[in-house]
Amino acid sequence: MGLFKPETLKQIIDTINRHEVPMTKITSAQRLALLGMDKDKQKQLLSELTPLLRPRPTNGVTYVQACPGSQWCKFGVRDALKLGAELEKMSFSEPLPGKVKIGVSGCRMCCTEARVRDIGIIASKKGWTLIFGGNGGNNARIGDVVAEALNDSEVIDLARKCLDYYQQNTTRKMRTARFMEMTSIDELKRAVLNT
Repeated sequence: MGLFKPETLKQIIDTINRHEVPMTKITSAQRLALLGMDKDKQKQLLSELTPLLRPRPTNGVTYVQACPGSQWCKFGVRDALKLGAELEKMSFSEPLPGKVKIGVSGCRMCCTEARVRDIGIIASKKGWTLIFGGNGGNNARIGDVVAEALNDSEVIDLARKCLDYYQQNTTRKMRTARFMEMTSIDELKRAVLNT
C-alpha cells in the first residue's frame, strides 16, 4: 500500500544514492520506480533492495492502493489502511485470471480512484461500498456497485466472493472490466450476495 517505516525508507534512499540512480518516481500504484539505469546496475540494485521489499503475491491481488483513511486524514470516515492490509493477505488456490488491483478510499473523495479499479471500496458513514469491474487506462470502465453499507468483515468476504466468481467464469488474462462487459451486474449479484 505504499507504506514504509522511516528506517526502511532511509535504507532505500541510501542504496539509491550509493548506486547514483538518475531519477525516482512514486507510481500511481504507490510503488517506487527507479529510472535511467542500465540493466546490469539495475540487477545489482534490485538484489540489495529485495530484502526491504514486500514479496510479490503469486496467487493473489496484484496490489492494494489505500488512502490514509480515518487514521491519518481529516476527511477519512473509516480505516482504509487497516482494511487494505487485510485485503493484501487474500490468496487463492489458483492464480487469478488477470491482474487485480484494489483501491480502498476512506471517504467519498476517492483518492485511490476506487471506481476504476478491479475492486473498489469506498467508505461512508453507513459503511463500505464495494465496486467491481473498474479499469483505468486506454479502455476505461467505471465499476459496478455490488453492495453498500458493509462492515469490514462483510466487504472482505464479498470481495473474495466476487474474485472467486470471476476466477471460475472467465478465461486467462481477462481483466475484471472486460469480464463485466460480458456478465451483467445482476448475474454477479445473484452469484455473490446472500450465498
